[in-house]
Amino acid sequence: MYRLHHLCLPLPVFAFTTAVLAQPEPSFEATCAQLRDRLAALDAQSDEWVTIDVVGELRAVEHDGTLGYMLTCAAPDPEVVCITYEINDYRAGDRVVLSGTLNQIDTDHVSLDPCLHYPADAERPLPFR
Repeated sequence: MYRLHHLCLPLPVFAFTTAVLAQPEPSFEATCAQLRDRLAALDAQSDEWVTIDVVGELRAVEHDGTLGYMLTCAAPDPEVVCITYEINDYRAGDRVVLSGTLNQIDTDHVSLDPCLHYPADAERPLPFR
């Protein structure tokens, strides 16, 4: 009985993980200069899942072998980090759109996790999920 119960635990977790991979349409798209005002205008509850797009120039790109991190925007605008799996061939200086689930750490720092991305001069990929 214990073994059956033990084997059944991952199934609901897998079903939940699969469900959260689909990303809703963004609530808004903003450049770095627009981001602070757009976040202030966003009337989101803390338990609401909000997706945003941020258009900016990459300041740093790193991959630790498992996750990738892309950093854009700088003071006086909120700094944005995109947490993703693939960084493609992006380098610092590339202009991109980072699209992800909003986690506003404080007024000066935002993380997008999970985060998808594409070049700023390209059309939004379909389906972007």
